[in-house]
Amino acid sequence: MSSIVIDKVDTGIIQALQKDSRTSLKEISRLVGISVPTARARIQRLEDLGVIKRFTVAIDPQKLVGGITVLLHLDVKLPNIKAVGERLSQMEEVTETYLTTGEYDVVAKICVPDMRSLEEFIAHKLSEVPGIEHAHSSIIVETLKELYGPVLRPGFGIRLSCYYCKREIAKDPVRKTINEREYYFCCDTCASTYQQRFIKS
Repeated sequence: MSSIVIDKVDTGIIQALQKDSRTSLKEISRLVGISVPTARARIQRLEDLGVIKRFTVAIDPQKLVGGITVLLHLDVKLPNIKAVGERLSQMEEVTETYLTTGEYDVVAKICVPDMRSLEEFIAHKLSEVPGIEHAHSSIIVETLKELYGPVLRPGFGIRLSCYYCKREIAKDPVRKTINEREYYFCCDTCASTYQQRFIKS
């Protein structure tokens, strides 16, 4: 598996955007100690690599009237774990889904309007998912800290996927700088094919 290392600059940029995705390029450059063009290029690179998936809005559920947030801990038959996680991820009530080790196999966060909706979700939707042996629910009464994404440190690695065929790059990547942007490919064939099809000279 091929990877590249996240450095101090990347970490600083990501941490700033995790705290507030509206942080301006000027402010990011000041916080990290780089120029605005460098900050813009670094953010674009992190997006291209798939590290930054999207810029979004965090809603505080405690500011809303109505609605409850619940953690579901599921014990699942071994062959069904991945399928159960994927099935839950498609449900509109589910906001987060995790495959875990330990006592439970799948953990999901769901948001529903009220207790009756929770009961209906468990009785009608959850009960129809094959492979679930036991479910335990915990209602979140207050959120003390919530950070979107992992806590990054310099030295973390980034898995690389070919920019053309999208497969994970197993060996040393083929790097190409095209129109002042860096691209990673699994082989010379993918690199040349991408340039011929999508890059205007």
